[in-house]
This record gives sequence, structure tokens and C-alpha cells, in this order.
Amino acid sequence: MKNIFQLTALSIFFLFSCQDPIEQKSAEAVAAYEAKDYQQAIQLNQEVLEMDSNSLATHYNLVVIYKEQDKKEAAIAQLHQILTIEPTALIAHTEIGILYESIDQVEKAITHLNEAIKMEADNPATHAALGASYAKQGKMELAVKHSNKALELDAVNLKALDNLATVAESQGLLEHAIDYHEKILAIDSNYTESYPLISSLYSSVGNISQALYYGKKTLTVFPNNIDMLNNMGFIYLEIKDYPNALEYFNKVITQDPNYAYAYNNKGYILMQEKSYDLALLSIEKSLELDADNAYAYRNMAICYANLGNTTACCEALSAAESAKFRFRLKDELKALKEKYCQ
Repeated sequence: MKNIFQLTALSIFFLFSCQDPIEQKSAEAVAAYEAKDYQQAIQLNQEVLEMDSNSLATHYNLVVIYKEQDKKEAAIAQLHQILTIEPTALIAHTEIGILYESIDQVEKAITHLNEAIKMEADNPATHAALGASYAKQGKMELAVKHSNKALELDAVNLKALDNLATVAESQGLLEHAIDYHEKILAIDSNYTESYPLISSLYSSVGNISQALYYGKKTLTVFPNNIDMLNNMGFIYLEIKDYPNALEYFNKVITQDPNYAYAYNNKGYILMQEKSYDLALLSIEKSLELDADNAYAYRNMAICYANLGNTTACCEALSAAESAKFRFRLKDELKALKEKYCQ
């Protein structure tokens, strides 16, 4: 769509010489866009629309500018204007579907992408976005179908490979998910969206060296990515490198003082160092921010038990039995109650 802006110097001269106000204003908008004065380009295009509200080219121009500014809602609004004027506009259905998928409005994305496929069945970007939308809905068969179609049309379609990695992970096929991300990075080593995902996957299958490698690559690109900082703490926790784990959890807390899980994780490390008083303070802070975490209550119970307060220990265990994640800890909670609460 950027081609809309690629007017030749001769064309611009002609437009100005004709002195048609719409064409002249459009040429000024082109010049502002090419100078990367996006606000001026937006203003001038809007002035064109005041003179001719049905100018599809002008609406598309605004879509291009808004997308470059990552103003997705504004781009979507312009695409709706285009579809009001021309309900069967293929590009508009495709672009609006892709944008809706990118902001997780998948029902709307699916509607527009399916309309686009009716008109053009061989666009890999459309199939890849539709596959991603179905994956977000949990409709994995359709996600795989459209992602595979995208790859049939474009063997190096990164979005489609990413979709298949998501499906594989959701089905517990972690090695398959890793393979898809490895394929992505073989095609484009700068596809940074894969870094945190493959790091987490490698951690889950016990490949700590690769988990750390991709975790560090993630933080090179996104140094303030809180989820990755937290994951790095977990990875170091798994190998009992408590100083490094604590460093990462402290970084999370520094960036987001309301990140409840980081306080619980920090408390768990302090427990390993038998600093139960300090651990308890951190765990209490975690529960203050999020009182629905069985892991935090489990940790609290262990702290109280080691501090000699079995009453508080048993109260924490009872709270854990009705909190989120309790089913993962069912056997451990039962054993702790048998040990401390008989």
C-alpha cells in the first residue's frame, strides 16, 4: 500500500499545475509522508477527506501512516470506512483481519479473514493470521489447517511456523514446539518473538544451557521484559544457583513492585538459605498482592513450621487447599498436613 505514496516528481508537478484543491492537498500529504512528518500527513489527508469522504486512496494512505505509527485502532477505523464505501474490498478485509488478530480480537479477525479468503484463497499472510486466530480460540485443528496452508503457499512463513509451535506446546509436545522455533530462527535469527518462548520450552524439557542462552538473547533485545527476567530467575532456581536467581527476581521487583510471583520466588530462595524470617516477609508481600496462590501458602506454611508456629503453618496449609494451583500441590500439601497438623 506504500505504493500509493510513490508519485513521481512529474506527477506532483502536474497535480500542482492543475490546481485542483483535492489533488493539490493529496500531493502535499504525499510530500509530508515522504518527509516522515506523519502528523502533518495525517492532517492533510483528513483535509482531503473533508472535501471527498469517499476517497479510498486517502483512507488507505491513513491506514499506512497509522500502521507505521503502530496505531492499530486508528488503522482499523480507517479500514472500516473503506468497507463502508466498498464492502468487498479485498485488501481492507485482509488488513483489518490481520490487525484484529494482532490485538486479540479474534472473532472479528476470523470474520474478515474468511471473507478475504473467499475472494483470494492463496494469500499466505491471510491463512497465517487465520491460523493464529483459531489457535487463540483453542480450535487447534483449524489452526493447523490454515497454518499448513500458509506454509504450502510460503515455506518460510514465520507466522505459520509460530502458530504450529503454539499448537504443539498446547498439546504438550514440547520437543515439537522447540523444533518449530528452531526452524523459525534458522530462517530469521532476528525473529525475537521466538527467543523467550524457546527459552521457556528448553527450561521445561531440562535443557538449561539452551534455556539460559535464549533467555540472555531475549534480554539483550528486551532488557526490561519482566516475564523473561522472572523466567531467568526460575531457570537459575532449577539449577540451585540461588544468587543469580535472587538477582533476577530482585530485578523484577525493581521494575514492577506489584509483581506478586517475584516476591514468592524470592521468598522461596531465602527459604533455601534458611532465612525463614526474611522469606516470610517476602511471601506475605506476595499474598498481599495476590491472595490466590497455593505455592505462596505452601511456602508460608514451611516458614512457619521452621519458626515453630505450627498453628500458623496449618492455617496456611488450609488456605493453600482452596487457592489457585492447589491441584499441582495436592500430594505435597497432604504430606505437610500429616507432618504438622495431626
